[in-house]
Amino acid sequence: MTRLFKKIAVRTGLARLDPGVQKRLGGDYFYLRTYSSDVLSAPIKDLELLEALERAADVAKSQNHQTPTIGPIIDLSQGMPDLSNFFPLPAILQEATFRKEATVNLQKYPRAFGQPGILSSVARKIAADTGVVYDPACEILLCNGASQGLAHALECFVDPGGAVVLFDPCYLFYPWLAQTRGLRIRRVGGPKKGLAGRDQDPNDRRLNQRELERAMRGAKAIIINSPSNPDGSMIHIDDLKLIAALAARHNCIIISDEVYSGFCWSEKFTSIASITAARARTIVISSVSKSHGLPGLRAGWCAGPAALIRPLAMLMSIRVPCVSAMVQEVLPDLIESESRFAPARHNQFLARRDSALAQAEANGFKAEAPDGAFYLWSKVPRGFSSGYEFARWCLERRSVVVMPGEPFGPSGKGMFRYSWGGLQESFTTAMQRIQAVEP
Repeated sequence: MTRLFKKIAVRTGLARLDPGVQKRLGGDYFYLRTYSSDVLSAPIKDLELLEALERAADVAKSQNHQTPTIGPIIDLSQGMPDLSNFFPLPAILQEATFRKEATVNLQKYPRAFGQPGILSSVARKIAADTGVVYDPACEILLCNGASQGLAHALECFVDPGGAVVLFDPCYLFYPWLAQTRGLRIRRVGGPKKGLAGRDQDPNDRRLNQRELERAMRGAKAIIINSPSNPDGSMIHIDDLKLIAALAARHNCIIISDEVYSGFCWSEKFTSIASITAARARTIVISSVSKSHGLPGLRAGWCAGPAALIRPLAMLMSIRVPCVSAMVQEVLPDLIESESRFAPARHNQFLARRDSALAQAEANGFKAEAPDGAFYLWSKVPRGFSSGYEFARWCLERRSVVVMPGEPFGPSGKGMFRYSWGGLQESFTTAMQRIQAVEP
């Protein structure tokens, strides 16, 4: 149902006949008239299901829930890599906390863009990782995690009713943002691969040029995520060039979510911003949530030409005025530490990937070898009608939390995503519990 139809249904009173409305609001229908179009357009069904899975897992963990035949909850649903042994987080936090400047900075509002020294640290990291040079004075902006940057980038550059191009499958947050914003979503099939994985001819892992060109015609923005969540696919360099050329032709903004840039297994990471035709219209968004395994810190950044970053900064300063002073205090030390542990992270996570593939196959699940990130993407076993049904069964019958595939896009029907970024022992146990048998 479109935003317009929902508004009409609410204003005429027809919405009160909807079973979902009756279930959620009971007799308090008047609340429905107070909700904005953004709330009415939110993917309520998906959000409620995922909230239920998360709540059940949290309750079970808080009660140390386990059964004699199964054991404690194992959560494979979230992208939380275990990097606890790669860098001295406690020491970094302690040093930042006891610095005199930290106390002073907590007593005043931080700069909207971020402290100059921190912006310089981010600029050095991006240059070292991708070769793209940004001016920290006007081309980099701190944000509260990559999610804030993504949400505000769409809000800043795409009006309600505008079109945004998304790949299928893609991170579920993208279509949720677009749907809540009232945008028109144009889906494009992601890079196609066979089960041969990294031994396959790279030319077989390409985008459909005609489909992409048709989708980008008249679109205001395209979101790319390479390596991709949920399937770990990477966009071929020639396809990145194609996206850049089409974006220039159709005056389209490129939003590049690069949180998985440090987790590439088949080839070296390439930022689309390193392509000359893309640099002037690309907003790069990243964070330390994945690279350092710190999703709770909510520390991220946006980088791009000043003409895009400045309006984004103005919008953010109205929505969420700044990033916490304490987060800004610790961020430079975290960024600087990455160069020291990045080689070990790559080697150990590549070994984890290969082990996870073997464990999944041994228990009846086929998955393509991901080019990057730390997820596997598989079909649900026979006997299950959807990823939702399988996810509920895994939690209720096997004490394992996985992500249903449907929220990731049309191609996610009957699929599920599971993360191997945590402890190998936990992943092995989880696979043994949910081995591909009919319910």
